[in-house]
Amino acid sequence: MKFNRKMLIIIFCIFAVLMYLSSSVRITAFDSNMYKAFFTAKNIYADLPDADERAGNILDYLNGKEALNTTFFNEKEAAHMKDVRALFAFSLATLLISMLVLLAIAVFAFMKKDIDLLWKCALFGGISGVLFAVLLFLLSLNFSSFFASFHKVLFTNSLWLMNPLTDKIIALLPESFFRMAAKRIFLTFGVLSFGMMAAGIIIRWMGKRMKNV
Repeated sequence: MKFNRKMLIIIFCIFAVLMYLSSSVRITAFDSNMYKAFFTAKNIYADLPDADERAGNILDYLNGKEALNTTFFNEKEAAHMKDVRALFAFSLATLLISMLVLLAIAVFAFMKKDIDLLWKCALFGGISGVLFAVLLFLLSLNFSSFFASFHKVLFTNSLWLMNPLTDKIIALLPESFFRMAAKRIFLTFGVLSFGMMAAGIIIRWMGKRMKNV
């Protein structure tokens, strides 16, 4: 029983981190207000007055709602965005699977009336997320190197290497945008992790109170 409990806690922690990561990326990536704030702050509208429309087209394309506007984006950019869309589809599948696994373990613990398992899963799931977020933050201190390594790991081609003279996506979403987005991803990741930790502490406290009643 102890071995099974430890395994369930480990599984919970792994899928909790996957849930934080996929959630954080998707929450950040599909926040249209973030794009508008960035375009205003960096004066992107001066060169691209229709920046909102272009960004909206990208987001709708990634969501599978419409085709990418190839009159604005060139063939290379369209090929890269196809790869990016596949990654976002994978992130959605990861999010759904992670949520199902966490829910299944939580329901199992609840049905077994195993409060210890429940609070340990939540607490250690939160701690795992915090540690992973710290690791990512340290790796991203040299953001340009981190950004390049990130693309080399996720993409099997060099389409992500854009030319500012020919690829308009650079003017729309320069590296400074992704630097800002990464900070928001870390922040969201941290909030979700601490939320899970807080849930673990609350469940433990409530369990002790119930035992004393």
